[in-house]
Amino acid sequence: MSAVGSATDWPSWNRRSPSPFTSSAPASAVMPMRVIRRSSSANCVVADFSAAAPMIQDAVVTGHNRAEVGVLVVEARDRLGGRTWYRPFADTDLHVELGGTWFAQEAQRNIAAEISRYDLPTVLSPTGRELRSVLDGRMLTGANFPVPPGARDELDRALAHLVEQSRRVTFGRDLDAPELADLDVPFAQLVAPCTGSPVVRDYLWMWVGFALGTDPSSVSALHVLTWVAGYGNEAWVLDDAPATKFARGTASLVEALAGDGGAEIAYGSPVASVVDEGGAVRVRTVAGELYSAESVVLATPVNTWRDVDLVGLSPAKSRLAREGQAGQAVKAWALAVDVPELLIGSGWGGPLNWVCEQAQIGEGRLLVGIGADAGLLDTSDRQQVQDAVRVFAPEARVLKCDGHDWTTDPYAKGTWTAYRPGQLSRGYTPFAEPEGSL
Repeated sequence: MSAVGSATDWPSWNRRSPSPFTSSAPASAVMPMRVIRRSSSANCVVADFSAAAPMIQDAVVTGHNRAEVGVLVVEARDRLGGRTWYRPFADTDLHVELGGTWFAQEAQRNIAAEISRYDLPTVLSPTGRELRSVLDGRMLTGANFPVPPGARDELDRALAHLVEQSRRVTFGRDLDAPELADLDVPFAQLVAPCTGSPVVRDYLWMWVGFALGTDPSSVSALHVLTWVAGYGNEAWVLDDAPATKFARGTASLVEALAGDGGAEIAYGSPVASVVDEGGAVRVRTVAGELYSAESVVLATPVNTWRDVDLVGLSPAKSRLAREGQAGQAVKAWALAVDVPELLIGSGWGGPLNWVCEQAQIGEGRLLVGIGADAGLLDTSDRQQVQDAVRVFAPEARVLKCDGHDWTTDPYAKGTWTAYRPGQLSRGYTPFAEPEGSL
């Protein structure tokens, strides 16, 4: 939800690194094909235009005359972009990102390539000045931030343990190797021996709740450690705010990809079934439109797979579809007054695990907050959002608020990927294998 990139770009925590969230898979199908409606023959179908467009260019068009390869986007929504959504905040003219926002070009190579390809400008989010943590029910500032001096040795040992375990992991490779199975357990279980005090436990839980967008008992420690390994085996410090984002929003990338692809786009066309018939793959929409292609790339969110009839899916992917991934974050925007300048707040126990100023509008400060459970906060309810912000800024008054619930969105049903315990060790390799022509 709060970063952009592809699933192969898993980043991790690191000092001075931007927020490492993965993103964006709309429930759509992209078809590089000679387009003939109603049960036609074609070259390829790709589900999820925004993430898959570079794949189409590099894999499908290579070796073909671009003019010979048409692209049809079968998009469930009335817009492109999936779980990225750049639109005006509340009733203002200021645009904000309701979904994926930040990225790390040094770690997310695919997104870096697209930024270079289209020469897209990027900017940095503001650097925090007022740092606060709320752990074990206590507000911690100044010399007590992020944890009191008496808890720092324990926190250092816990972080050192995570770094040590991350050295067993090769970033993006062999995550189902038998020797890593002991790490594919709930994150809360892995760190339990290192967290004798509630304040250190809450710090680590807050860390994962913010970065993975789910409860620490619901996400695999192996997945967390993969992130740590991806940034050179360093633990990411939460008082460094997410940094790099698109100067003109994620829409600038989506529009560049769509324009370069020259695609025909069928909006409002959710896919009902994908069937590999041997020699041809048929894609049927909910409305009954039928398309045929030689191959299909399915890149819709995992949590929507159960809503599509995917005939012949392998046992590993079928199980993943049944279980779903655990990302269920909330992202709230708030225009507030009586808030410290350039606040960064982080904590555990409230609806938001992280709050950070992103801009100043008149006398108000535009804040963005992220929490581990969308069910705990209605981002359209000003009182609820104000109460959540007041955990970190007790005098705050929220004037306007905004957000989108990706967990109830029928074409997302969750946020960025957080693998459940056991999923990586059971299926990391099978997840990446094609299913016939799918």
